[in-house]
Amino acid sequence: MHNGTAEALPATGMCNRTVSSQPSNPPFSLGVLVLLAVLMVLLALVTILGNALVILAFILDRNLRHRSNYFFLNLAISDFAVGAFCMPLYIPYSLTGKWQLGRSVCKFWLLMDYLLCTASVFNIVLISYDRFLSVTKAVSYRVQQGAASSPVVKMAAIWVLAFLLYCPAVLFWEHVAGCSPVVIPKWSTAFLHIITLEHMYL
Repeated sequence: MHNGTAEALPATGMCNRTVSSQPSNPPFSLGVLVLLAVLMVLLALVTILGNALVILAFILDRNLRHRSNYFFLNLAISDFAVGAFCMPLYIPYSLTGKWQLGRSVCKFWLLMDYLLCTASVFNIVLISYDRFLSVTKAVSYRVQQGAASSPVVKMAAIWVLAFLLYCPAVLFWEHVAGCSPVVIPKWSTAFLHIITLEHMYL
């Protein structure tokens, strides 16, 4: 990610550090910048409100609390967090090409972004598998509808697996590789290669 105060960055513990003292030009014209900002903010608001309604409906309506809807709740929680946390922090960076919130916030954003987006994907897979079981094993599936413990365990497993997939790399990369995954003005090339390989094998 980019930072406008490159001179204040530490000179050690970095990979592929390329610091330029010259200010970078804005990537978009003013009109395009305003249009993109409005669209991105609207997208974040729609994401937040839509998933908040799903969560609220699940809390208020007891009739919705059956097995398959627990997985939709889990998906709504992860997507709500993406809209409430990840998207607002990423919008200024995507518009200006500069990360102004410092290395610690950048690393935390990277951690949450991978965790939440991976959990969202895993939830979609789990929902698809649950729908498959409801069709192929309809009788046994209906018998298990009243058991809430099984979906809760699976919901928790989604978050644990999502955390284990990428978050240790974000947290401990600098201790293993000797450099931070967050290299302002750009991320560590080696770190991105590892993450890309994990995406490919998934």
